[in-house]
Amino acid sequence: MIKLKSEQDTKLFAKRLVDVLPKGSLLILRGPLGAGKTTLVRYIAAAMGFSGRVSSPTYTLMHTYPTPLGDLLHADVYRLPKASEIYSLGFEDARENAYLTVVEWGTINDFPGAIEIILEPDADETRVVSITPHFPHSRDFIEKIINQ
Repeated sequence: MIKLKSEQDTKLFAKRLVDVLPKGSLLILRGPLGAGKTTLVRYIAAAMGFSGRVSSPTYTLMHTYPTPLGDLLHADVYRLPKASEIYSLGFEDARENAYLTVVEWGTINDFPGAIEIILEPDADETRVVSITPHFPHSRDFIEKIINQ
């Protein structure tokens, strides 16, 4: 478990993720409204070298941000009756070109093999982060994120 006590902590956490994640990684971000999911994506995009505006794709479902590392695909399945419906909207095609894919409101059942990150608000604007990688060698991944 990681505690993010400020926006600077969130920025550093995003940088650690970008430094450790291999190309083609899929992240699922979960947590209540206002937990900081889109803020984390904003900092991930910045860590990848994107300098434009990052916004929630709640209504468009997917945004692609070009970065020097490759595309960042940002999806939001909140409005879909079933998260898996995003696959019929070109999600896999968009993912083929992405260096990193982040899905807000997804579940591991709909996105197998993903890294699940749960953001929970705590006291004084602190966010508690739980990371569950659903792939081989997940302990190595957690160690790299925590100890970097």
